[in-house]
Amino acid sequence: LKRNLAAMAEQAQQAGAKVLLLGMRMPPNLGQRYTSAFADAFDSLAEEKDLPYVPFLLEGIGGVQGMMQADRVHPTAQAQELMLDNVWPVLEPLL
Repeated sequence: LKRNLAAMAEQAQQAGAKVLLLGMRMPPNLGQRYTSAFADAFDSLAEEKDLPYVPFLLEGIGGVQGMMQADRVHPTAQAQELMLDNVWPVLEPLL
């Protein structure tokens, strides 16, 4: 995961794009070891590559009633404004 994210970020930067890393977190039922390693891939990549970073795109959304579709993976239309609120403070300075 980290290697793939790093490659995408590097290719985007080489093409002249500014990169904003949007982190994800896994639900705790997947186990401490897996969820920690998954989160660390984003956290450490942001630090190592000095990337602007939103640690958890779905902060305040994931696991909240009415914010996730029935599949419990994808946000609802209601969640879109909150996602913007999570991203905008880090995105705006890049524009």
